[in-house]
Amino acid sequence: MEDIAQFNISKLPKKISIRPFLKKDIDELLHLESLGFPSEERCSRETVEYRIANCPDLCQGLFVKNDDGNTQLIGEIMATKIDSEFITLNTMEIGQHKESSDVIAIHSVVIHPDYQGQNLARLLMTDYIQKMSQQSVGRKITIIVHEHLFKFYEKLGFVKLNENDDVNDPNSDFSKNGVWYNMDKELVDF
Repeated sequence: MEDIAQFNISKLPKKISIRPFLKKDIDELLHLESLGFPSEERCSRETVEYRIANCPDLCQGLFVKNDDGNTQLIGEIMATKIDSEFITLNTMEIGQHKESSDVIAIHSVVIHPDYQGQNLARLLMTDYIQKMSQQSVGRKITIIVHEHLFKFYEKLGFVKLNENDDVNDPNSDFSKNGVWYNMDKELVDF
């Protein structure tokens, strides 16, 4: 697994931190979701509130401290644990987090457009994978992605498996922006 220390620190924004989301972050998180996803693919306020309340350890934010001392959310990972091997339309719904499961489903990864191109998604994902492994939170991480993201996730150790037939249902608005593929990463116990 790639170590965070291998990142070129000089290119990263100063004063960044990664932490679980708090209730006070919800409005900023919804704004970031709107910058990262079309309306049919983004989380609703109710879904965000549910995930932060029920699985805060799986939902992480990347924050930068500005010169005025205020923090700004610039990156996010939203996830739940699911009772299937792959993400389905059902597992994305409110009430579907299964704490006893060993499958972590990442539902969204977003970096603010003003901060893209600085390896922050890689930093956030590498930190997330290490935390989930070290804390023995699950057996694997699963995610659904469009084809243009294969290389990014493969560099993090994810393996492309197949098209996601459930999420690609032609009757679902969720699939109107292209084909979704399942990718998995087995977690290592430390």
